Amino acid sequence: MHIAAASFSAATQRPAAPQARPPVDLTQLAVAQTNVKMTAAAGAALGQATGELAGVLVDISV
Repeated sequence: MHIAAASFSAATQRPAAPQARPPVDLTQLAVAQTNVKMTAAAGAALGQATGELAGVLVDISV
């Protein structure tokens, strides 16, 4: 049986450096969060109006 020995140096055992990420645009994040909140509010208002027209009381005060 023949066993081949491999030599490892510290350079080959080091994990790869993490890649730099581009900076996050906080303005775009804020706009996206605002859009989600506005969509939820519009959906709740539409549900309220639909419920009132159908004669069902829907509480959206939460």
